Amino acid sequence: MKICHIITRLIQGGAQENTVYTALGQAKLGHEVTLLHGPELNGESRFLADLSGLKEETLPSLKRALSPCWDLKAYYDLKKYFSANAFDIIHTHSSKAGILGRLAAANAKTNAKIVHTIHGLAFDEFQSALKNKLFIAAEKKAARVSDAIISVCDAMTEQALAAGIGRKELYHTVRSGSDLTAFQNAKNLRSDVRQKLGVAQDELLFVAVTRLFPKKGAPEIIRALPKNAKLLLIGGGPLQSELQAFAEKELKGQVIFYGQAAPGDIPALISAGDMLVHASWREGLARVLVQALAEGIPVISSRAGGAAEAVVEGVNGFLFPVGDERALKTLLERVAADHILLSKLKEGALKTDVSNYSIEAMVAGTMEVYKTLTQDRQ
Repeated sequence: MKICHIITRLIQGGAQENTVYTALGQAKLGHEVTLLHGPELNGESRFLADLSGLKEETLPSLKRALSPCWDLKAYYDLKKYFSANAFDIIHTHSSKAGILGRLAAANAKTNAKIVHTIHGLAFDEFQSALKNKLFIAAEKKAARVSDAIISVCDAMTEQALAAGIGRKELYHTVRSGSDLTAFQNAKNLRSDVRQKLGVAQDELLFVAVTRLFPKKGAPEIIRALPKNAKLLLIGGGPLQSELQAFAEKELKGQVIFYGQAAPGDIPALISAGDMLVHASWREGLARVLVQALAEGIPVISSRAGGAAEAVVEGVNGFLFPVGDERALKTLLERVAADHILLSKLKEGALKTDVSNYSIEAMVAGTMEVYKTLTQDRQ
């Protein structure tokens, strides 16, 4: 097949990892795969991965920020691009590229099947009713021209359908995949990584892997950190200086700001922790939750998106209401004060079945969706 994946930005993030690893997996199967993305990084690090085997192209007009002029140009540029290339599948990712890409594909001179992946929805209770109304209207229009919609978790399908986006038969759940072997093999690295980080072997260490942006949860985690624990914060972004200043003043020596890490370094860094903490306000299903569980590291996470599909309360972690910093603080303090509970959660994490979250399962699931759409051409 000739496949085109479209995403707004090729930055370090879960949606980008999902997209790139899906594309690479398809290329390994012998398909001709193009990765088309916009140019803007806004100070964020480019996704660090070997894209050998893919045709990578940048569309300058596909900007991240909403802009009527640029968005209209991106629509026409995409329409022209799709008309000029005989793709079998046009697969969009993220809200902006998903809406513009699907509408452009539907109006281009192409016989391609149109597929979209929901990594996370652009509407929620934390933004204005007007914004939500606009996003939902745009998603409804894009869904009408979609041949299939893939959700990274069941919760995204339920949320979209509840908003009236598309028909139930359009939706397929294909869980976001990671290199589980890399994470499972990192279990024995804890001691060495702690030594490099300057963390004593018996110190309680929470780990967070997140972009330092508003509503990604880093400020809440730092403010909720118990006095008898440390935090390894992996990620970068515009909030870093502010958070470092706060931590230096209020939590002297408790927070290690690691900065941006390459995907290949994440397994070892997670292995140093006793528990992973994730406090994002908006998610599909955060890949890092499953990655930690693959290492036997339990999780405390907000209930955003499909977190409850991976985290079982009291078995391999705990969940708290989105944006509820007090509830997060209570859970962190509870774990910090109860070593028996932490041991029980670690045992539960080790027993968690994460096989559905492998890259191989993700690629196979995606190809199965494609197969159902293209059977009449084979």
